[in-house]
Amino acid sequence: MKKIGVFGSAVDSQDSLNQKSRKLGEQIARTGNSIVTGACTGLPLYAVLGAKSLGGYSIGFSATYNQEKHMEVMGTSPELYDSIILIPEHYKYKDNVEVCRKYRNVESVAACDAAIFISGRWGTLNELSNAYDMNKIIGILGDTGGVTDHVQLLLNSFKKATKSQVFFEKDPLNLINMISQKLQ
Repeated sequence: MKKIGVFGSAVDSQDSLNQKSRKLGEQIARTGNSIVTGACTGLPLYAVLGAKSLGGYSIGFSATYNQEKHMEVMGTSPELYDSIILIPEHYKYKDNVEVCRKYRNVESVAACDAAIFISGRWGTLNELSNAYDMNKIIGILGDTGGVTDHVQLLLNSFKKATKSQVFFEKDPLNLINMISQKLQ
């Protein structure tokens, strides 16, 4: 079973994006892959709900160091995830949630075999740059706004050599199918 991350806005979502995100999660489960997210609200949560609705396996990377704090800070129940990865309790910045979100971003992207991006803002851009630098297979769900509308411009502007493969697709099912084929 491969791990496919779904990264996108935890705060800016609208019904059409929520539904696309849910379809991403459902298709991840249908293809026999597990879903990885930052264990947050918004679009990643809808993807987890989609995967779980079809019996998919979910892995959440929290920006907190215990499950009680997770619910308070992240706004999702740890029970949504088959596996929840917490910040180490001995981590020097464990009480600085902004630092812990970036720690979580690196860890969650590193754990993925592929990463899908839908909409998003600064945190999503951080996850995208991590995925690109880590040579991940990357899927961009087009026409979803936010960061994903600017990925081609960023790739053309920075021209950094990497082994990442970046795929653009507007249909959530087709995007997951493309990524699944690359993972085989």
